[in-house]
Amino acid sequence: MHKYAYQVLTALTLVAWLMVPATYAQSIMLKANIPFNCVVGDQQLPSGEYQVKQLQSGVVQVQGRVTRSSATVLTIGTQATKISDVGKLVFNRYGDQYFLSKIWAPSSGTGHELRKSRLEREVAVNFALGQTTVAARK
Repeated sequence: MHKYAYQVLTALTLVAWLMVPATYAQSIMLKANIPFNCVVGDQQLPSGEYQVKQLQSGVVQVQGRVTRSSATVLTIGTQATKISDVGKLVFNRYGDQYFLSKIWAPSSGTGHELRKSRLEREVAVNFALGQTTVAARK
């Protein structure tokens, strides 16, 4: 009996170890090339290639693939009116400043919406009409 329990424990440990990379890979919602400097939450990020990952329910990280720039933000779940095969990052634009507003993973009817930061609210006051820009797709 002792030998059997050891074999089962070894098998379960191996299965758990093999599942870690698969779980990690599934957490990447999309990869995107952002062609302009932007603000994500309270962080200024330079243009470049980014990975967008869901760390846990309601928590998303935008992390530079080449640069060490990253931002972790709390999000609110939102529903799409139409499911797209392409993932999208949606930005609110005020003049030449871009603020990440929504994240849509490919082939999903649910997305992540960011609350407007204090900085975005301050900038928005100076512009009568903000614009929405879909800037990164992949």
